[in-house]
This record gives sequence, structure tokens and C-alpha cells, in this order.
Amino acid sequence: MNALTLPLRLSWRLLKLLAAPALLAGLAALLVADHINRSTLSPPRRALQVYQLERLQQPQAFGLRIRVHGCLQGQVPCLLVEPEASTGPGERGRILRRQLADRGIRLPGYGRVRGTLVLLHGRNGRKESLLAVAERFAAAGFRSLIPDLPGHGDSPLPAMSFGSSAFERTLPQRILADARNRFRLPPEPAALWGLSMGGAVAVSAASADPRTFQALIVTSSFARLDQVMLGQLAPEWRTPASLLLPFLDLDQWLLNAPGISRMMPEHWAAQVRQPTLVVHGERDRYVPLQQGQALYAALASPCKRWLTVPGGGHANVLATGMPLYAEMSAWLLQQLDRDPQAGCASSS
Repeated sequence: MNALTLPLRLSWRLLKLLAAPALLAGLAALLVADHINRSTLSPPRRALQVYQLERLQQPQAFGLRIRVHGCLQGQVPCLLVEPEASTGPGERGRILRRQLADRGIRLPGYGRVRGTLVLLHGRNGRKESLLAVAERFAAAGFRSLIPDLPGHGDSPLPAMSFGSSAFERTLPQRILADARNRFRLPPEPAALWGLSMGGAVAVSAASADPRTFQALIVTSSFARLDQVMLGQLAPEWRTPASLLLPFLDLDQWLLNAPGISRMMPEHWAAQVRQPTLVVHGERDRYVPLQQGQALYAALASPCKRWLTVPGGGHANVLATGMPLYAEMSAWLLQQLDRDPQAGCASSS
């Protein structure tokens, strides 16, 4: 035995002793990452709520007409929500129309449609979650197309990618084309509205297709998903938890799906040039105000507006004392009525 043989054998044995714990630690980290990915991207599906069933079963009582359609050959269940002229607006619609009239905005008779909105729900939501939102926009003269996003509601698709997959980047424009063809809708102006996770999908879609949608409203959304996830932990846990981020991506890579590190709307925002309104609650603890501000700063649009909702949190941003629906509706009407060759419409 030469002088090098013994050290080499000892080194090999030591390496084998160390490799087993490292392999076990890596497998454990991957299992934890898989659990986090599943709970984030495939959350438990929420059942229909009473207020949603009321609108589905008696839409006329709310001044609506609701049609169900399996967009994209059933891959994306959708609702088409329109104002029902024969009934007039419901209570919430009457309030909105009065608020707009107080701003000097003249609306056509109820039932006249001036454009189509694609509404994108948040995580843990479903298409029916936005029926009350569509009810307000119907009063302002908009029809709404509301899909179940992947991994939510009645979607047959198992998981969400927060707008980072090729399928989701083109989903809003493709379902709009599908619905226009299915229901023979006129070629009206169109806009995107997204809440939280839906806001990320809206930014992604607007960046991929600058022509289909003339305006964009992003509500309570974020710049980077990994930062939002880490921000929900106590400060002392953030550094060790950040060591798991590569395993989150590895787990998704093994599934041939985009990783969490690719879910960064601030990168897509650099390609968004449509007029954009960014709405964020002042007291949002789930997606901090700074995340919304970073997304706003990244937008390339020369016609963008920031709107803080006083007292608004993540869950109640649409239900504070602020007349937010009137703000959003007035802004949308201004953008869709403006000459695309002209400068920015007034943000007042």
C-alpha cells in the first residue's frame, strides 16, 4: 500500500458518511418545497357562497344577465355578465350610477354596453367571486367576462402559475376572442381588471399583447411573489426560509412548470404600455403597499395612475368607505373614450 492509499480511502469513507445526511436533507427540503408549492399554486377550492348563488339563480334581481360558457373548449369555465335593460340596475348599480352622475359623467341608458372587461379573480377565489364586481361595472356600461383561473373554481386544470406560463400569458385574450365568437359580441373596446393573483395574470397578458386590451386595472397585486411569501413570515424566519427558494423552483422544474422565481410581474410590467390604474389598500398586510408601489414603478406605460385606498386591507380593499368603483369606472370610461393617438386622458 503506497502512502496515498490510506488517505484516499479515509477521504472516500468520510465523503460517503457526509453524503447520506446531505441527500436526506435535500430530499426533506424538496418535500417541504413540494408542500409549499401545492398550497400556493393549487389551494383548496372554495365552494360557492350564498351571495354568489343568489346572483346566479336570480340575476334579474341584480339587474344582470348571466351566461355560462366553457371557454377554450372547456379548459376555462367562464361567465359572461351583462346589464339587463328590462330590469334596470340593482341597488349597488343605482348607487354607482348616482356617484358617476355626481362627477358629471353622463351615462347611456341602463343596458347600453360601451366595452367589455375581462375580470380575473385572486388566489382562493373563483369566477363567481367577482359577480358583485361585475354588477357595479354593468351599471357603468360594461359587460364582464369572468374565467375560472387554473387550479381554482371549476377549472379542470390542476395548478396556477400566476401568469408565468405561456398558457396564462395568453389566456385573457383567447377567452375574449372565444366569447366574442360564441356570443357574437360587437367589436367594442376591451380592458383587463385583475385582483391580487389575477392582477399578476393581467400584467402578464397586457405585456404579451399590447393590442387586445386598451386599458388595465391592477388591484392589490405585487411585484415579486417570492418576496410576498417571505414577507408573510416573522423576520427571524425569513433568512432560513429563503434557503428553500431554490428547492421551490427545483420542485416545479421536475413538474415541467414555471418556478416561483419566475413569477415576477415587475419584469412583465416593463412591456406594459397601455393606460394602467394601480389600486392598493393602505393597510394591506398580505401584499404590502411597497409591493404594489414597486409594480407601479416598473410599468412602462406613459399613462399610469396610482390610487391608495385609505384603510383598505387585502380582503376589504373593494369594501371600504371610499367610492372605489366610481373611481375605477370613471377612469375606465376616460381611457376607452380617448383617442389612442392623443396624450393621456385626465386622471381626475
